[in-house]
Amino acid sequence: MTVFKPLPPVRDERERAALAEAIGSFVGQLSAEDEMIIGMDATAAAGWQTALQAWRASWPSARINVIAREVPRQCANPKIAWLQVLAPSARGEVWLWSDADVTAPPGFLDEMCIQLAACGSNAVTAPYVVRCIHQAHGVLDALFVNVEFLPGALLLGRLSRQDFAYGAATAFRAETFRIRGDWHKLGAALADDHKLGELLQPVTLANTLVSTFTKPAGWGEALQHYYRWQKTVRWCRPTGYAGLLVLMPVFGWAMASLFSGLKMFFLAGLITVLGGEMLVAWLACRLVGCRLPPATWIGVLLWPFFRAATWLLVWLPLPVLWSGRQRAWFGPQQE
Repeated sequence: MTVFKPLPPVRDERERAALAEAIGSFVGQLSAEDEMIIGMDATAAAGWQTALQAWRASWPSARINVIAREVPRQCANPKIAWLQVLAPSARGEVWLWSDADVTAPPGFLDEMCIQLAACGSNAVTAPYVVRCIHQAHGVLDALFVNVEFLPGALLLGRLSRQDFAYGAATAFRAETFRIRGDWHKLGAALADDHKLGELLQPVTLANTLVSTFTKPAGWGEALQHYYRWQKTVRWCRPTGYAGLLVLMPVFGWAMASLFSGLKMFFLAGLITVLGGEMLVAWLACRLVGCRLPPATWIGVLLWPFFRAATWLLVWLPLPVLWSGRQRAWFGPQQE
């Protein structure tokens, strides 16, 4: 297996340490036949030397190939630009594409290989959760992943939908990608994981969850990231996203309250619905092992309003901004 890890730009040493710990969870599972290819900006290479030394000291038999160079810009999607550069160096029969901020549980790589060999699909993709919130404004990422994304991902798996993939971790045979992959289509897609699933289908949902962490710098960036996630889903699955309106009764109760002159019955209904959504959010996070510290409670209280407002906003012709490169996307595809 070849594990691909293109490194994003980091904001500070705390974020670098978190990414290093996440990547280390994969390095520790590499067998003698496996390898990891890491792509990094040459100007940032010095900052990663401590992490590289730590990985090699902890797992001396792990094969880690580092490609440090100028950030590739041959396509709009920065992650795909890196993966295209790293791919010619890969020697594994199975490729695993995984975002740098993903942590793998013990035995994950072996499980992915076993499931890929047994399932008969062209790829296996792993759903993900957020289990740790370091700062209050990270709660929006956690609520989106744990409450909005994960149930839908698990439902798609049960419905045997086989045209999806997730950037957290997707394993597939290198030969399959050479036949069915398309760097141009992937590089022009905002949701490259969604496009990868379309190209490689059928895809099977992995039996194991991986985890990621939240890293917005403040509430403004958190809201921007939340909007980008929602907009991406709306672009990829417009019909299904429109159907979410049925699952947001806050709209109906809010309209009823306004047009009734704020009668107590409708206000009570609105408050009950909002309270129910907050309770569901708390329970969903608890089920995946995510503790919501007191500092995040204000975010939980406001989340039903953010969710409803964002659902309306994503239908407007507003762009999303890819953090890091700060490139605006006005549609799901960009040359």
